[in-house]
Amino acid sequence: MKKEIRLRYLAYSLKTTHIKLNLTFLNKLLKDASKSNTPNRDKKFVQRIGCSVNKNKKSSMTIYGWIKGYRTVPMDKLIKIVKLSSYSWEEVEINLISIKAGIRSGEIKPNFPIKIDKKLGSIVGHILGDGSIEKRFHSVFYSNSNIELLKEFNKYMEEIFGIKARIWVQKKKLFHEKSQWLMKVDNLNKVPKNHSVGLFYPKICCDILYTICGKFAEGKNKIITSQIKKSNKEFKIGFVRAFFDDEGSIRVDNYCARLHQDNRDMLNDFKYILKELDVNSHIVRTYIKKDKLRYYFNISGFKEYRNFYKVIGCTSPKKKKNFELLIDKVQNSKYFKKKYAL
Repeated sequence: MKKEIRLRYLAYSLKTTHIKLNLTFLNKLLKDASKSNTPNRDKKFVQRIGCSVNKNKKSSMTIYGWIKGYRTVPMDKLIKIVKLSSYSWEEVEINLISIKAGIRSGEIKPNFPIKIDKKLGSIVGHILGDGSIEKRFHSVFYSNSNIELLKEFNKYMEEIFGIKARIWVQKKKLFHEKSQWLMKVDNLNKVPKNHSVGLFYPKICCDILYTICGKFAEGKNKIITSQIKKSNKEFKIGFVRAFFDDEGSIRVDNYCARLHQDNRDMLNDFKYILKELDVNSHIVRTYIKKDKLRYYFNISGFKEYRNFYKVIGCTSPKKKKNFELLIDKVQNSKYFKKKYAL
């Protein structure tokens, strides 16, 4: 996986997306590519980029719409235009106003270059934890009742994709009951206490995440893709940290940290990533919760959970407190001081 992602890299995988560019720049780009002051009337140029000419008006109404700013440019057309011009993708990137999955709404303005770092890793980790990518429309979703985790996800999505979430508050429910939405709010600070919240983002966010990380989540199907496995250390730290905040626990009484999941293969992949980060863990075991088979593995031994806390850490205040309690308990114990030569 690259260290950073630019628009040029995404373009060929996002050919059905629509782009909005600075109008002055777009007009210069079209004139340069067509070698004409009226690109919408240049039949040869119109045909080369795959548009059609209105015979009555002797003009491409599609290109005319781009020039006037009431139509967005499909990515597959933009690729052809840039190839015919003397402009670079970097210049296109600088003049990007927004990008969306199709002709409808759901615009975002990614902050290029997109860095493959802890923040992006955190987004992917949270989606594999308490989030999802909707199977039919591919909207990105994250749900939690922990306000710190919600704010973290919301902040990183806004910093990377330039979009604020649609925020819906859930009605309080029992474990087995279906989720029902209580109300929409415009700020996480307005969420009533002890309520779960859903953060929603448009399809284009999913399209970009898939291009960078592979199809790691779709509906109930979640995997750790080869792209994630090959990512850099910073990405993996953010990735594991977010997933642990959603699916992990600290067992102070049992002297261990624990990672839970319904997917055994995913846990085994997490064990491998943890080993790369110098944290060893035990074999995956099973337990029953609410008549459902679940999987988990423990991280025990002072060196292992101390390394986890120092290198990876967590955002959840409760988990952070329990980590510190566990570490202090061991460090202040005569038995463990002798056992671990502290």
